[in-house]
Amino acid sequence: MTYQSPFERPLPMPTPADAMLMDVARRVQLSPTKHDEAQRHHRALCEHVDRLGSPLEGLVVACYPGGSFATGTAIASSVSKDQHDVDGVMELDLPPLSDPKWVLQLLFEAINGDPGSRYHGRVALNSRCVTITYDDGVRVDLMPIVRIAGQPEKAGNLFHSRPESGESYHKPVNPWGFAEHFNAETAVDPVFAAIFESRAGRDGMVVAKAQTDPVPDHVPLSEKAARVVALQLIKRARDVRFRRREGRKPPSIVLAALALEVAPAGAGLLEEVASIATHIADRLEREGKLGRVIDVRNPAFTPDIFSDRWPKSLSAQSIYAQDLRYLVRQLARLRNENASLTETRSILDDLFGETAAGFAVERLLESTRRAMEDGSMRFGTTGRVLTGAAATAAAATATPARASTNMGGGDLTP
Repeated sequence: MTYQSPFERPLPMPTPADAMLMDVARRVQLSPTKHDEAQRHHRALCEHVDRLGSPLEGLVVACYPGGSFATGTAIASSVSKDQHDVDGVMELDLPPLSDPKWVLQLLFEAINGDPGSRYHGRVALNSRCVTITYDDGVRVDLMPIVRIAGQPEKAGNLFHSRPESGESYHKPVNPWGFAEHFNAETAVDPVFAAIFESRAGRDGMVVAKAQTDPVPDHVPLSEKAARVVALQLIKRARDVRFRRREGRKPPSIVLAALALEVAPAGAGLLEEVASIATHIADRLEREGKLGRVIDVRNPAFTPDIFSDRWPKSLSAQSIYAQDLRYLVRQLARLRNENASLTETRSILDDLFGETAAGFAVERLLESTRRAMEDGSMRFGTTGRVLTGAAATAAAATATPARASTNMGGGDLTP
């Protein structure tokens, strides 16, 4: 059989639920402008620590992004403000068993500088990193590590110090190794990418890549793997649930590692999200039944324990498993093509927040208007709007909508 490229035949039409999730995902992305800003912050901060006269002058081995920026799964921490947080890793030429309190204090002093200098007064010392907060609320967390001889590339010791509780220890980590592993495991599905690209093209939202820099180039949503986009939606749902909840939220790195354990769903974005969420909930509940909290490790460097600070209790583990089950149930409701527009908006608000939900609904109404105006909207014999495969199958016989079709009524199927 001759291979036929997916781009040589008509692209499958995304379901209304998938289309709305694509638009939610688009809304929680960092804009190219904010991504460029993150690049500038990261580069300037690294250069500042290694400047002439710095306590760490000549001791900076490398400086690179960590966390979600390194894996392409970063989302806006504040969607309405397009605000983001950046994780950075700074490798230092120091003894790997240096006193953690001393290393962190040294980095703090190197960044804070003298009164009147660039970052003075914007710096906070934390248990594992130093945080810089900019005028617009953007935060950069810079974590110092020192490489360990005889270990995989860039593996090193992290420094943990909490003087108020007496905690002080070294933790083996390899954030660079995990990012390389994650990116290698999340291949782009060309069909999924083409659907996203075609939607972006119609909506006029194709964006260009930023220039190469220590922070990875901005990647348009259409060039992200379905698993990456699904993980971003799960993170957004987590953030919404934890808005008014005390305690540490499940770390993004834990969710990313667990997502790699799941085979790609290959049946649309909604199914990808549901598949990953179900798997993580299953894993959490399985460990809970055995009376223990989950142990999640860096697949690129197993001494690196991702779950060392969450979950700290069976209760915290159980609560998040319930959150994930709830997410899957709500997605099932969203998939119901008989859901009213009001119900759809309510579900999206609940899962992903008002700003992202409002954007998705606006795009839905806009695409519906366009379909009516160009006569491409199809109706079944009962008058219900046909979508997805049903619309394609009925295209030859269904009655096209006219621009004057009445749009009133809350039960119009998206």
